[in-house]
Amino acid sequence: MRWMVSGLCVAFLVGCTQAPIARPPVVDASWRATEDDRRIAPGRSSFPAPDRTRESGETNAVTPIEPVARIEPIDKPVSSSSMSPAVLSLLEQADSLREAGDLAGASARLERAQRIAPDEPEVYYQLSTVRLEQGRFEEAANIAGQAVDFAVSDNAMKRDLYTLIARARDALGDTAGAGEARRLARSFGS
Repeated sequence: MRWMVSGLCVAFLVGCTQAPIARPPVVDASWRATEDDRRIAPGRSSFPAPDRTRESGETNAVTPIEPVARIEPIDKPVSSSSMSPAVLSLLEQADSLREAGDLAGASARLERAQRIAPDEPEVYYQLSTVRLEQGRFEEAANIAGQAVDFAVSDNAMKRDLYTLIARARDALGDTAGAGEARRLARSFGS
């Protein structure tokens, strides 16, 4: 019982120490309004008309703001719209087959896409990824190495290709080759 009384006292004291919540005062100024102020004549709005004489010297000319700096992406990936619809379709089919575990079917679709577009680095990247998953590490590194030459200005693709080469070299036990491939991948961005 004693602890309940002391608890109530503490709660009361805590409540007393908090700052009171201030509310704005309510002022009734309706006694100042005249009868004319309370009535709005028909055709007259409750707001006064704007003073056009004050605005006579003002102009609303828009001043364009010059940009301080242009923000551009670090690397501009090549858009997939440059690929033919047939190649895009084959890439999608290969991706679906690879996800389903049919690496042989995915490989066949990618080889066909490679014949249609022999200089498309995305096709080589996908094919080398499939070869890596198949355990054909030397072939995966060689295909990715060929694709680097086709990815002329696509730094993101070059970075991904060198990363794939590093994974293949690691699997082959070539730590020096893997290290060099990682260094090259880092040189094309993170």
